[in-house]
Formats: sequence, C-alpha cells, structure tokens
Amino acid sequence: MARSIDFWQKRLTRRQALSSLALGSASLAILSACRQEAAAPTAPAQAPAASPTPTRAAAATPAAATTPAETAESPVPTVAPGTKITIALVPKLVHPFFEDVRQGAAQKAEELGVDFQWVAPQTADPAIQVQMIEDLIAKQVHAISISPNEPKSVEPVIAEGMSRGILMMTFDADSPESERVMYIGTDNKAAGKTQGETLAELLGGTGKIGIITGGLGALNLNQRIEGLKEGIGPNIEVVDTQATDDDLQKGLSVSEAMLRAHPDLNGIACVSATGGPTLAQVLKSPEFQDRIGKLKIVAFDDLEETKRAIEEGIIQATMVQRPVQMGVLTVQWAYDILTGKAKPPFENIDTGVTVVTKDNLNSYTK
Repeated sequence: MARSIDFWQKRLTRRQALSSLALGSASLAILSACRQEAAAPTAPAQAPAASPTPTRAAAATPAAATTPAETAESPVPTVAPGTKITIALVPKLVHPFFEDVRQGAAQKAEELGVDFQWVAPQTADPAIQVQMIEDLIAKQVHAISISPNEPKSVEPVIAEGMSRGILMMTFDADSPESERVMYIGTDNKAAGKTQGETLAELLGGTGKIGIITGGLGALNLNQRIEGLKEGIGPNIEVVDTQATDDDLQKGLSVSEAMLRAHPDLNGIACVSATGGPTLAQVLKSPEFQDRIGKLKIVAFDDLEETKRAIEEGIIQATMVQRPVQMGVLTVQWAYDILTGKAKPPFENIDTGVTVVTKDNLNSYTK
C-alpha cells in the first residue's frame, strides 16, 4: 500500500526542478522533487491489528490514560436519523504515508455511504492547517479528524468545532490537551520504545547513536524519541538529534552533516518517514559508502525507498505503522459516534506497529 516519494513529482515547481538538477544525480533529483511529510530483528514482532468495524467504546485499545469525552466542555455531537453525514480528515501535509490513510478512509466512507473530504496542506505549516480546519467548520461538516502539526496550535479550533456541534477527533498525531473526543493511531511512545529496543539489539547494547526526526514541534515524533531513549538502555549514548522538518531536501543535508560531525556513530534512529530514504541516499555516496552495514539504522514507516534500502542492507529495520487502518477506523468511529452507535466515554485506539526487516519485508501487512 505504501507509495514511493515519486508521488510528489506531479507537484514539482520550477524552483524545485532547478534545485534538483544542481544535485547532479537522478536519484537525488527524485528525492528533492518531494516535499515534506508526517521486536527484535531476528524475530520481528507484529502487534494485532485493530478491528476495522468498531461499534462500541469498549472495543477500543487504550493508547493513553485520558478519556477526553468525560472532561470536554462541549457535549459529544450526534446527528438526526437519515442525515447525510460528511466526515473530513486533515493530515499534516501531502505525503505518501497520508495517502495510505486517505485510501483507507475513502474506502470505509464509501461502504458507509457518507460524504468524505480530504483536505491536505502542501507543507507542514500549522497556521495553514488551522485555516483549513476553520474553513471546514464554516462549512458545517459533521466530523473533522486532524493529524496536528503542533498539538497546541489546534486546541482553539478544536474547541470551536466542538462548540458548534462538530465532532472533533485526531489521528496519527494527537493534541491531548484539546477537547478532541478521541485519538486513533500509533501509541508513539510505545512504538519508539520498540524502535529503541530493536536498535539496542543490533548494537549489542552499547554504542553512540544519532536521531533524525521530522518537525521539532510534532508531539508524535517527540513521543517516539522519548520511548526510543527508554528502549535503548543505559549503555547507548544519544550524541546528536537533527530535524528534517519533513523536507527531503533538508533531510539530505541533515544526514550529511550528522555523518561528518560524528564519524564514530554506531547507529542512527530515524523517527519519521523522511529520515530513512534521505539517510540511505547519502550513505550511497562515495564519501560515506564504506559505513554501509557498519552503521546500524532503524527507520520509521515503509516508503518504497526505505524498503529498497532494507533489501540493499543499508537499513536494518523499520517500524511500520498501519495508516490504512487509521483511515478506516477514523471514519468508522466518527460514523458510530455521530449516529449514536458508540457512546462515551471513549478511549484512544492504538493501531500498533510492525518491526519489518529483510526476513518479513515481503510478508507483513498493514
């Protein structure tokens, strides 16, 4: 289901094209055309997938201790029988990972007979995302689910939506202090801990590592880093953390800078989808290719470039989320809440991750 970063080539601007030519490499040009994003290796673990058709709150798997529906100031919205329901999803930005979410959501919306809107910012700009949410509120859609670029930035607009009778939810990334009714997606701290444990086993429990993240303000990525630091154990030192802002061109520069600054690194953890492909591309260059295999890399998500790097032995493992299930479950739960089939209190749903290595690269599901 994952799509290549080439998905973005349709959106290539003249400025980006000139920048790509300057790289002097066809493969780097493909990466620069893109814009921003979103178990042990010897025995990969796969968490059970969440049910695709939840109808009661008791079916949820807690991903956090909060039950927002109990404390929200606004009542949980419902619709009158026979109402044509409109459900909108707002991801962080245009990115292949979110295209998988869109496909799952669109499929479920068609099954349920509801109108579905997908409103995606071109870049991970919190202000633009908030404006898009405000526009949807003005249109009086029945439900809006958001993957916030910054958790604080969406708190006021979520409160506004709830006060106007619109069901507000989050997916992929959360805004836990907001009035959102529930979160559906990866338990990011748990996923980060699994990533850290995977990297620790690859390193034999000791060494120095770097972390490549996406946006510094993204709660889900910071939760992964928190879990990662728990998972690596006391004898692995984090010597550098760099952010790509989920921009693949910046990811190339960040990867080069980290490798040059720390020639003694034993491993790197990439906690967003952008890091794996850009780091793998840089390692193929003459300056760094002698570190392939010696530098242990654990990535996040399963873009085609990441899977190819696993096949080539550049990346040892990646944490694969379940974006299709995020889309399916978000639409299903929104529908069930709006129609009164699911009632508060609601708990957050952890859609889980799978540790993917060469051994299960062709057999995992999401």
